Amino acid sequence: MAEKHALILLGGMWHDFDGFARNIGALLETAGWQVRATYDLDELTRLDEIPYQLILSYTCFSKHGEGLDNSGPDRMSDAQVDGLTRWVQAGGGFLSAHCASVCGESGPGLRALTGGRFVSHPDPFVFTVYPVYHPHPMIAGVEAFSVFDELYIEECDPSVDVHMWTMDRGVAYPMVWSKNEGQGRVVHIAPGHYPAVWDNEQYQRLVLQSVEWLTE
Repeated sequence: MAEKHALILLGGMWHDFDGFARNIGALLETAGWQVRATYDLDELTRLDEIPYQLILSYTCFSKHGEGLDNSGPDRMSDAQVDGLTRWVQAGGGFLSAHCASVCGESGPGLRALTGGRFVSHPDPFVFTVYPVYHPHPMIAGVEAFSVFDELYIEECDPSVDVHMWTMDRGVAYPMVWSKNEGQGRVVHIAPGHYPAVWDNEQYQRLVLQSVEWLTE
């Protein structure tokens, strides 16, 4: 059996990047993946050096400001976005997790690749994520699940396929979407700020089945 290699991208602000890498990295390893995590975004300009089949981004780019921890990057550079985009278009699988839709000062290419972007979120509260009534391998057997989390309000392109939603104060918000990108595929999963979400059985099933679809 051919080895499966995954790269987890980390960096930015306001999130437990190391915790996510440990937790979701271990989940992927149970499915037979060899996982490497990095804060070095220039890895995206050298993707031909290791035959990755999956890139999972848990980054959160934001404009730096007074009183903030400004040690993380505020953007993905154009060269890094171009490297990632070319890799996906050539057949790679890109999973954008939670805060990876926070594009910060990145150019428009990152939003275009992801299929949408973060707008805002209210204070964390308990909400339920529901699968749509439309068969797809990503959500096969995934039941509605409730989490205490940041509800990401995001805009997404009309061309993406939305697979899960939530409701808040009478408005429906997309929580999971997918798209084709050249010969490759992209998935975005909006929930995922806290360890209790990463440990949720339905969330883990969603992640693993999304990875399978991205890399089949």
